[in-house]
Amino acid sequence: MFLSAWHGAWLLSALSISFYGNRIFKKAVFMSDKIYFLLLVVGTMSCSAPKVIEQQVSKPDGRYDSEYPVKNLSGELSYISKTVKKLDCIAFYRSYLFSPDNTVDLHQINDSVLELNAVGSSVTNQSVSGTATVVYYANNLVGMLTCAHVVDFPDTVVIRYDNGTGPVEVLSVKLRQSNYVKGLPSGGSTDVVALDKYHDLALLMKRLDDTGGDGIPVLNYPVGRSKELDWGSLVYVMGYPLGNLMVIRAVVSKPAGRLKDRFLTDALYNRGISGSPVLAIRDGIPNFELVGIASSAAAQNFFYVKPDNEAAEYINTDETYSGNLFVDRKRMIKYGVTYNVSIETIMDFLSKNNDQISANGFIPDYFFK
Repeated sequence: MFLSAWHGAWLLSALSISFYGNRIFKKAVFMSDKIYFLLLVVGTMSCSAPKVIEQQVSKPDGRYDSEYPVKNLSGELSYISKTVKKLDCIAFYRSYLFSPDNTVDLHQINDSVLELNAVGSSVTNQSVSGTATVVYYANNLVGMLTCAHVVDFPDTVVIRYDNGTGPVEVLSVKLRQSNYVKGLPSGGSTDVVALDKYHDLALLMKRLDDTGGDGIPVLNYPVGRSKELDWGSLVYVMGYPLGNLMVIRAVVSKPAGRLKDRFLTDALYNRGISGSPVLAIRDGIPNFELVGIASSAAAQNFFYVKPDNEAAEYINTDETYSGNLFVDRKRMIKYGVTYNVSIETIMDFLSKNNDQISANGFIPDYFFK
């Protein structure tokens, strides 16, 4: 009978263990018990049922959601992004400079008075950027909502000597204004159809050339009710803060007895967000509703002393400045306290200006469609 090498080695090992007696045998048994116990524990762990964590989904209650969505909303936000446009407005002025001893009466200003009394003139400009939301498109006519302060430039600007109490120093008269909406096909100019300074609302229009059958995406979500927003309701804002297309998620606050035509959020607004749509979700994705547009952020005025503008570039910061000093003002945004015009105010604005809107070719029933 022949043994393989493996069987031979096993037999010699067994004989050796027997030779050393019962002590070695007991030790081997003890070690085998430990191995068996370890295998038993591992087997028990691997056979135990995995824990199932159920995701809590709120039941429909007809109210605006205050919890984060459990479904992906990227598709909805992608469509909304196509309905908001970057708006750049610039106004050009002819500015006239007068000497400190002039006796110009603003009530008697005309071209001849300006030519005789002004010691110089130049063309200056002011510019503002914001967001325009497309809320109408029919028959190549585009209608867009934005904030009044983005498109409203004064016809005349007056600066006086002696901190505003002396004679006229500079008189600026608006020559023209250009409103440019990025991302729209070619066509006519972008004009202001209706404007409400008090509620900070404006409706713009642009008549396009033939678009070749391609439509313009319109913010066609249902018109909501901002009065039904509650403490903690979540809203989404899409616009162009600092010129960048961004979506912002914010939480609503409803202080009692205040802001009847507006509501507060904690959104971090930057310049350029004005005119952006504010949408809430009612009973989950994709039930977006338009509840308002972004208007403004809280701000605080800071007064500071500065040198003459012409001398500023020649100042040596290592030496004591001995030139003229002027007090200037700067507005600083207080982030996290933001105001939004309610959808009820927007609808009332469109209704009050219905005749003017219709006269420009709009069909009132086509808004938000």
